[in-house]
Amino acid sequence: MNWTLVLWAVTAVSVCVALFSAWFAVTHRVRHVTTSSELDLVQKAAESADKRLFETLNAVPVALVETDSQGKFVYANRAAHQLLGRRDAELLGLRFHSATWGITFPDGRPVPPDLLPSARALRGQTVKGFQHLLANPATRRTMLVSVTAMPIENEYGQVVGSMAAIVETEGLTTPQIETAPAVTPDPGYVRRVFEAASSALVVVDAEGQVREVNPVAESLAHGADAPVGRSFMDVFLTEADRAAAHQAIRAGLVASPEDTPVIDAGEVRWRMLPLTDDDGRVDALLLAGEQREPEAEPSVEQIPQIDPAELDAATARQGELEAELAAARAELDSERDALRRIEAEARFELEGSQRLADVGRLTGGLVHDLNALIGVMTSALDMMLKQADDPSRIRRLGEAALAAGQRGEHLTRRLGAFSEGEDESPVQVMDVAVLLKGLETKLRTQVGPGVDLMVEVPSEPAPVRLDPVIFDGAVRALVANALEAVAGQGSVAVRLEPKMEGGWLLSVRDSGPGFSDEARTRAVEPFFSTKPGAQGLGLAQAHAFARQVRGRMSIDRAPGGGAEVSLSLPEAPADQLVSPDQSQAS
Repeated sequence: MNWTLVLWAVTAVSVCVALFSAWFAVTHRVRHVTTSSELDLVQKAAESADKRLFETLNAVPVALVETDSQGKFVYANRAAHQLLGRRDAELLGLRFHSATWGITFPDGRPVPPDLLPSARALRGQTVKGFQHLLANPATRRTMLVSVTAMPIENEYGQVVGSMAAIVETEGLTTPQIETAPAVTPDPGYVRRVFEAASSALVVVDAEGQVREVNPVAESLAHGADAPVGRSFMDVFLTEADRAAAHQAIRAGLVASPEDTPVIDAGEVRWRMLPLTDDDGRVDALLLAGEQREPEAEPSVEQIPQIDPAELDAATARQGELEAELAAARAELDSERDALRRIEAEARFELEGSQRLADVGRLTGGLVHDLNALIGVMTSALDMMLKQADDPSRIRRLGEAALAAGQRGEHLTRRLGAFSEGEDESPVQVMDVAVLLKGLETKLRTQVGPGVDLMVEVPSEPAPVRLDPVIFDGAVRALVANALEAVAGQGSVAVRLEPKMEGGWLLSVRDSGPGFSDEARTRAVEPFFSTKPGAQGLGLAQAHAFARQVRGRMSIDRAPGGGAEVSLSLPEAPADQLVSPDQSQAS
């Protein structure tokens, strides 16, 4: 071994490590500058991939529909629109009911809701080729369709939705399979294959007499010019191997093909294959012989002698290289520590600027709320002065001004408690369905006659631990946002429904243009608004309410279907319910 080359190789590796350490320290110092641009590129690539996926699914000629965990449609491609006779604005949010699409078995019997493919997929089942009749609401045409549905699971294995493919099967026929005529093998081909085989092939009968041999087997015969008709043991084996081979042939006649024994005879190993007659009885054996390769003897490699002086020099050089490597590592650690300090300082400055921005948005939100209350009071007082001769109207205006003043007092009291680290929030277990039903009149007055308002509440109690005042403000703020989105013309739906995993889901949906990507990303920021003058803070108010009740807020956007803001509310014990009258008295 050339130790000079080894030392030069170690030196080259050390230099490469040092250069890599210096390069890593320099590039890592400026890496945080390019993070923002890289994130933008990743986001653009993701948006482009989503667009291509949406276009691809629309081009698929099979109707594809996706539902959420409650069985509501959340996606349908172009083929599904044509098959189901509805567009996204009419389809999304609906469930796959038998009555809506006239779903029956082919014999006319109605299909129970729990047997529909989507319902079975939501229970974790995979449904393949479920056939039923379906009526198109637009064309009134009845079709025979085949549905395949599968559950959609998250990373924890929980079913969060379903995907179904619907294909119209009327007019489809099953092609007839033509059976190819049986081909009789040519005996000449069999003989040619037998003769051309590279292995030694011998056919023996039940007595061990040779019946057929190929040229390779003839070359292995022990001095026999005509092996056919003679004993296999006498022609191909030595005297020492003949007794064992005779027993092996007898065993091969009764053994299964995978259990036939092997004959090891010197340099040739013979494997057996039973041959049967027309009645299925084994009457002969095919012996295939292959030359055994001799085992290679292990070679002993001479170990060169090492000069002690060269070994000492190499050891010393290795110590020097290790010292240089340790110094490079120490320098790299120092650069990393400096980089961490720079990142910590930048993070502290960024957090400070974010806190200032939050304070500004908080101030804008307070100004918005107080301006609204003062506007109600001043408007009521102005009307009282202008219509002083109508006592009943003066009384109603006075009650409105008093209510606005009380809300302002409540707001300032809550702010004072918050600044002192106290919590005076009157959190109680109340029926959200009753509260929402009581708000319906105020909400209809709020939206006006030009907007179609729909309020859906369940018939059973919906106990949730909350502050009724904050709940009132959150719902009215979300409705105000939806009203601005539809610009006074369209529809707004407020819905309260139970969740499959427990709890309640309060959603406000509009038919407006939907949220932009930036608005959806920043909607949960405190007091974020896209309106001038700190207006349009409904999402921030709803998000604060969701955090108070230990729930969460989500924003969904459907193509051409507007926006839907959902509040997930955890369920509270029903035996602790407090009526609205008791809450006001307390």
